[in-house]
Amino acid sequence: MTDTSGRAFEAEPLKGEEAVGGVSKEKSCAGKLGLLHLSGWRTAAFLLSLFLCMAVVFAFSFILPCPVRPHYLSKWSFEVPDAAVYDFLDFEDANKDKVLDVIFIYKGAEASRNTCMSEDLSPPCLVLLAVDGTDGNTLWKRPLAAEFDWVECGVKGIGYKGTGCLVAHADNLTAIDIQTGGIVWQQSRSSVMNGNLPLISVPDLDSDGAEDFAVLSYNPEAPSFTPIPTELVFFSGKSGDQIGSRVDINLNGVFDHLPFKMASGASYLLLLTDSGLSAVSLRWLAARARTGLESALKKENSWEDKADGLTGLIPLYQSDSLKRVLVVHGGSSPSLLVQTDSSVSLLHTDKLKITWTTNTSTLFSAPTFGQFDKDGFPDIMIEEDRGNETKRVMILSGGSGEVLWEMNLLSWTQSPNPASVLTLSTYSVFMLWGQSYGNETMHSSFLLHPRYSQLLLERRIPVQNIISFKATLLERGRHACYLVLTGPDGRQHAESGGTEMVVLTKRKIKDDVSESGVLGVAADEPISEDTEASVKEAFNRLRFSDSLF
Repeated sequence: MTDTSGRAFEAEPLKGEEAVGGVSKEKSCAGKLGLLHLSGWRTAAFLLSLFLCMAVVFAFSFILPCPVRPHYLSKWSFEVPDAAVYDFLDFEDANKDKVLDVIFIYKGAEASRNTCMSEDLSPPCLVLLAVDGTDGNTLWKRPLAAEFDWVECGVKGIGYKGTGCLVAHADNLTAIDIQTGGIVWQQSRSSVMNGNLPLISVPDLDSDGAEDFAVLSYNPEAPSFTPIPTELVFFSGKSGDQIGSRVDINLNGVFDHLPFKMASGASYLLLLTDSGLSAVSLRWLAARARTGLESALKKENSWEDKADGLTGLIPLYQSDSLKRVLVVHGGSSPSLLVQTDSSVSLLHTDKLKITWTTNTSTLFSAPTFGQFDKDGFPDIMIEEDRGNETKRVMILSGGSGEVLWEMNLLSWTQSPNPASVLTLSTYSVFMLWGQSYGNETMHSSFLLHPRYSQLLLERRIPVQNIISFKATLLERGRHACYLVLTGPDGRQHAESGGTEMVVLTKRKIKDDVSESGVLGVAADEPISEDTEASVKEAFNRLRFSDSLF
């Protein structure tokens, strides 16, 4: 009986008859009303949650503005009449629109009279200028007292906003805010009258919350037997005040220098002399400027073991014909490309041994890095002087030094250095310059695609006095372009005062494709229409990436 009644209760649990245990009909109805009341609250809570979710979606979709990418012109020009210009082009995001802007410096005459007079400067004066990378409009101008020595932008620690430009001119070191063009601070150059580029960035030595920098002074044109002091001075990035005392470097005949950071983070100063390449630790130098400054800097034991105990100098490479040293990034630690009168070599910085050497004649320009064979090592484009206004352009393997590509081109004095831009396919597009065959009134720019290495795209332009040329990406991962700065050279016209039109031109790299012809690397190589079309299509399909070199 018990089992039967239990089965009946499980089969019809919501019926009103009396249940097991004497539960009445009225009690069951009250429970039913309670469940209905609870379900109503649950429905209300669900609808309220749904309403809140829809409100949030509506706010993010319609009320809050979506970020808008700036619209840019693929080609623009900026002109400065009656001026002379210097070999300097830099890229910084001055207006914070995530597109790099262009900074250059010129000496203005009558056309810049009002700009000079606005700061009580007599023309001609220097003008540091920021131009919007999207459309070529002026962002700011900063008139400065002439004469010009050097300028470097992207200097960290200047003022309270992070980065800026440092200009050595007249008797001043002047720090310029990168966003407004305003003067952050100005100091006398009395301690570094012969200060040379590049600047040496260092961590915060004076504990004021901003990075600092150092300037190295020497006379690169002095003969080796003349005792010219080589001195280093540390400065506060925030105030421009000198930190500690000057540090004498016991090494004569320095003609160039290069900051260098090991994979461990240890910072060194590479010193190029007429007897070879040496290094000195920034930590060692900071300790001699003032006791305790070295605590913010690291050291590399493998190098420190080779340092002279009295001078701190570390011999790296011996040569009586050293010309140039460049840092090669890639791999577990950076290497050094060492150029002499007759060779280029790769110096491994961990083992301090030469990895490979390639013999060359005199080079026209500084080597350019890019990716040609996709082996993970940056390859090197060099331009060798062959005489009779001819140059041999070669690409050397970064891993072995062997010649991967070569071509002879007509050249001219002061032709721009080559450049490269990395693509998403991990190889680079190279851009180089030459003289057009059979037409002395035209210059040619060439584009080299590594997958079509036996062909070049050639674009001819009227002869111009090109002072500076650079190729870059103005946005992260896109907006691949090149900039050309033309006009009279400010250094050559410093005494004569000669001025003309200065022109800064920006062009999208792909825009050159339709205006170019296809040239075979081999002499008199016939090019079919199908081949020309396929090469141009390959360039048009390119997608660019941020350069790693």
